[in-house]
Amino acid sequence: MLQYQVMDEEEAMQERFQLLAKGEYDAVIEKSQDRVSSNSGNPMMDMTLSVFDEQGRSHSVRDFLVFTKSMMWKVIHCADSAGIIDQYKSGKLCSDLIQGKRVRVKIGIEEGKIIPEEKLQDKSPGSKYPDKNKVEDYLKVGVSSLPRKENNYNTAATSKLDDEDNIPF
Repeated sequence: MLQYQVMDEEEAMQERFQLLAKGEYDAVIEKSQDRVSSNSGNPMMDMTLSVFDEQGRSHSVRDFLVFTKSMMWKVIHCADSAGIIDQYKSGKLCSDLIQGKRVRVKIGIEEGKIIPEEKLQDKSPGSKYPDKNKVEDYLKVGVSSLPRKENNYNTAATSKLDDEDNIPF
């Protein structure tokens, strides 16, 4: 028999849209795919990260690294955080290299945008998509923009990741 926690729909929806608080977290880049942006034709990496909260629970956050002059700072920070800055500098950064890498991220919250009329379905005009977490920046491991407080560092997730040090990424 399956073991699970019984929830009513309201509780399940709260969990579905539960956001991480703004702050710094450990994460793993679970998936990455090299793509070309549909808007401008720029090269980019479409990534899904598992971001670990203070209890070590994983939250899925999607990020797009777009390789334009105005966004290269984020690409550089990501490569540095993942420990593959040399591959970036040699022009060889790609999804195959970054997938599975551990990183430190600064998480923010993006307000949900208004749903276009053609996608409203049974929702009323002016309805918005739910708010979502976003990766504001990637931080070099061991460097923090926040004062060093225990609650800024999710020790449960860090120890979980440290146990996996023998796994070749």
